[in-house]
Amino acid sequence: MDVTDADVTDTDVAVQPTTPGSPFRAWWTRATANIRNRNARGWYRGAGFGLIYQVIMIISIWSSPNAYGLTQQIIATALLIPFYIGFIFLPPMGWSEGRRIRVGILGMYWTYTGLFLPLIGADALWLWILVGAVAATLCEELILFIPIVTVLVAVPLIYGFVTGFADSTVIAAPIIFSVAVMMFGINQQIKAMRELRQAQGEVARLAVVEERARFSRDMHDVLGHSLTVVTVKSELARRLVPIDPVRAEAEIADIERLSRAALADLRAAVAGYREMTLSTELGAAQAALAAADIEPHLPPNADFAAADPAADLLELFGWVLREAVTNVVRHSGAHNCWVHVTRTELTVEDDGCGLADAAADAAGGPIPQAGVGLLGLRERAGKAGAELTVTRSERGGVRVAVRGAA
Repeated sequence: MDVTDADVTDTDVAVQPTTPGSPFRAWWTRATANIRNRNARGWYRGAGFGLIYQVIMIISIWSSPNAYGLTQQIIATALLIPFYIGFIFLPPMGWSEGRRIRVGILGMYWTYTGLFLPLIGADALWLWILVGAVAATLCEELILFIPIVTVLVAVPLIYGFVTGFADSTVIAAPIIFSVAVMMFGINQQIKAMRELRQAQGEVARLAVVEERARFSRDMHDVLGHSLTVVTVKSELARRLVPIDPVRAEAEIADIERLSRAALADLRAAVAGYREMTLSTELGAAQAALAAADIEPHLPPNADFAAADPAADLLELFGWVLREAVTNVVRHSGAHNCWVHVTRTELTVEDDGCGLADAAADAAGGPIPQAGVGLLGLRERAGKAGAELTVTRSERGGVRVAVRGAA
């Protein structure tokens, strides 16, 4: 018998809420829901196909008038009807249940075959082929399946040994074993496919979460810096209008340029293709600090070229520089800002008011009063295999440092 539906033994089938009343009523509510569940359709197809071979059993009963009386034939045939119905519906009824109930369902089904012993004798052992298939479906755990199959196979063999292998009933043993093992293998494959689909769904969900986090970081890092510089230059332009209109006009033109650049960065970030470069951010930091009347102390081009930062750290250094300079402009009240770059480390220091309890982060602890920007930087650093620290600077302000692997 073949089962083609990948969800045929899905233990996650819909389970109806437990209704008040006896435990049997609650179980019956779940069982009937499982029977109607679409995931059971694959089992119904496979089980129906498997029952075709049971025509041989019915033919055997009615083609042996000397072995069985008419009454026995009628009763045995009548008992086969609920047995076959149970084969179709009992497995789905147990899919969402615990081990005890599943074993109970199998035991009830197995015990039912005992009714055939006084009617058709040892030929009833042929019915255990279906019992083995049900066992493979309900007992996914090897600790249950192995002893059950052992008994199913051992009894026909023992019977054959006792009777001197006088009839063909002993042949049922290898058939029972092969069907049970085949069904167990199919069931395990279905289970693996189900877990794979669940894992793929989880990967897709995490990808969405990661993309949202990336988008959030980019929005903050792109707009936060640009709008801060625009704000500072706007305030400067307003102060310059009455005393130096020409310079005020230049600042306003620069504001327009920055706004257009921010819009372009925003579009690139949304598209996911924005590239951050450290050299560009050094130039932007120079302009932002100067506009805020903060003296920039940046590495000259020659020193920057000599430092030759690692290629895999350039983008991270650019993001850290942008966020750190933005914070210096917005919060520090500093007069000077120093930027130092080596191959594996970038540091940004200022002589401003400092960050309360910043030293607490020296050991990698939580960033005090950390906003979205610093938390985003820590995430970026972690993904690049680098370490971000925010500590109190010896110059009186804050020291932001990111160090990559040596």
